[in-house]
Amino acid sequence: MQFGVVLIIAIGIGATIGAFISASQHVPIAGEYTPPEATKIYSSDNVLLATVGSVNRQYVKIDQIPQHLKDATIAIEDHRFYEHSGIDLRSIARAAVKDITGFGWEQGGSTITQQLAKNVYLSPEQSITRKIREAVLAVLLEQKYTKDKILELYLNQVFYGSGAHGVEAAARTYFGKSVSQLDLAECALIAGLPKAPSKLSPHKNLEGAIRRRNLVLDRMVEFGMITPAEAEQAKAEKPQIVKTTISNNNSLAPYFTDYVKNYLASNSQLSEDLISGGGLRIYTTLNYQMQKAAEKALVDGVNRAKRAGQIRKSEGNGALVCIDVETGYVRAMVGGTNYGPNDMFNRAVQAKRQPGSAFKAFVYTAAVEILGWDENHIVKGGRFTYDLGNGRKWSPRNYDGRYPGAMTLKQAVARSVNVPAVRTALEVGLENVITYARMLGITAEIEPYPALAIGGLKYGVRPIEMAAAYAVFANGGYYVKPTPIIRVLDKDGNVVYEQPIERKQVLQERTVKVMDKLFRAVVASPSGTAYRTLHNFPGARGKTGTTNNDVDAWFIGYVPGKLATAVWVGNERGHPMKNVYGGSVCSVIWRDFMSKAISIYSETQKNHSATSETEIKERKPETRKPQETSNTPDSTSNEQTPNTNEPAASVVRVRICDESQLLATRWCKSTHIEEFAAGTEPHEYCTIHKPEGLRLTPPTPTPPDR
Repeated sequence: MQFGVVLIIAIGIGATIGAFISASQHVPIAGEYTPPEATKIYSSDNVLLATVGSVNRQYVKIDQIPQHLKDATIAIEDHRFYEHSGIDLRSIARAAVKDITGFGWEQGGSTITQQLAKNVYLSPEQSITRKIREAVLAVLLEQKYTKDKILELYLNQVFYGSGAHGVEAAARTYFGKSVSQLDLAECALIAGLPKAPSKLSPHKNLEGAIRRRNLVLDRMVEFGMITPAEAEQAKAEKPQIVKTTISNNNSLAPYFTDYVKNYLASNSQLSEDLISGGGLRIYTTLNYQMQKAAEKALVDGVNRAKRAGQIRKSEGNGALVCIDVETGYVRAMVGGTNYGPNDMFNRAVQAKRQPGSAFKAFVYTAAVEILGWDENHIVKGGRFTYDLGNGRKWSPRNYDGRYPGAMTLKQAVARSVNVPAVRTALEVGLENVITYARMLGITAEIEPYPALAIGGLKYGVRPIEMAAAYAVFANGGYYVKPTPIIRVLDKDGNVVYEQPIERKQVLQERTVKVMDKLFRAVVASPSGTAYRTLHNFPGARGKTGTTNNDVDAWFIGYVPGKLATAVWVGNERGHPMKNVYGGSVCSVIWRDFMSKAISIYSETQKNHSATSETEIKERKPETRKPQETSNTPDSTSNEQTPNTNEPAASVVRVRICDESQLLATRWCKSTHIEEFAAGTEPHEYCTIHKPEGLRLTPPTPTPPDR
């Protein structure tokens, strides 16, 4: 076996040498080093959103860099740096043996010189050819420059996280001083960051950075660069990390551009230093006109609530995220109302907040699809107690403290009554509710307890996931994974990353049609929780959500075939709000934004065919013609046509008692007009508010006025 391993290594080395000779004829001699060109991030309507990596770099000479930092870098990245000639054949052979014999990959196969060659002179292409060119360039660099010059170039080029490129920027970003002033512990911490600069940044993960620092110190001891006593003293030092002074306030959409960089780092093979300052051109899905409308709507809405004393001035905040339902393209994203060095937390994608009644969408979706219910199915709204086991009992409460009798599914959703949702979840099965939430893209931790029916989750949900989930109802039952990226070009114009549209049908056509009617009732029915703010909004559908003690408020809504938007408002530290509901503050923000966004969307679609060939094209599924049969709600519902909200001829209106949900009498204290499919309306008068013994004959319901 050993002979075989040696033979394989020998063949590999021989082939590599042959490839070096061939490739060297096509690789240019490395020129003088220049810092990478700035990366630029563009919106889908060709607005430059941000320029990244061009300001936070200051070149320093090798004699200005502490010996400890040079030693620490060599120890952790390439301890034979002063012994090899650009490539370390001993390390390559050792890695190959470990791989062939099944002991895993050997860390540190790439030398410092190879890393410099890759980051400065080559594209991010992942191929054997690029690896060969990297090796050839490393050898050529070693012939052209001294070891100290190569180390100087590397230490000024490498990315250290938090926007810092090079050791001088890293020293100032994390410790607030020049690199020449760093002590041993600080040098070791910085030297450990290039392995995963975004994840190990002390601004985000101080514990992880300290663990990595201690590993660097151990390596320095191993290679005789410091004594064990010096290492222990350095490990005992608590890093004094300064607050970041680097922010994206110069970005036109800072929460979104941060999200773009993190998304690429997690979902592509592009290195983090290349993303942050490698001369890339990142073309995103964001529509800047919609973004401006989103920022204004959210900030205005939150500020109104603060002035009214509804949310705390010191901690009231919100989030908004808008998704194109056909493509999953993120069209607008606002992660808070005051982005800055002390608040870069993106509540649209990072916050996990309790969804309240907005989670009922998954309960009723499961019931409609599994049990075959429709909008006229009768559900019970009376008080009941559930046995949780171990002597524990739970009685779900309705928000207004009332417990109406039987009602239709449409009424239960429109009025957001809690008890029917819990009863439905138990009937369809809690595990099935969780399954449908997962199918629609919810990744939150969900435990099979009855309270999940009304949004009682362990850790909460992310706004972007709720927007994508509701987009399924607007998109004919198709789940489309949300994305902020269209494509990425390198500085030479080559496509180095392109985001495919991930689209999957998860709901049946009938289910989508029924759920669409339920969500329409929330805004179109006089008893709907969002009726007051959205009944005049053409095509609006959605669901409100308000949690216990008014801690979180939501409105997630959509216009079929176009856009889905989630809005969240709450106090940061969980303090209760005052009179803030999904149907008040959040639906107003949604209305203010979507009234402009839908107009922009329609204009963009109209002009799409006239887009210049020089502009970035967005790949979208084929647009269906209005006369074609479709599996979206548009194909059957006359409510999809703008400004046409009249009920169909088969719909009748009757006056309903708010408390009993039966036909109202003149003794009922609170009533409303309710629409029903002919034949499904209640046929009994209210039994709560009529005098005892009085018998009333139900009237003949009449069709609504046209």
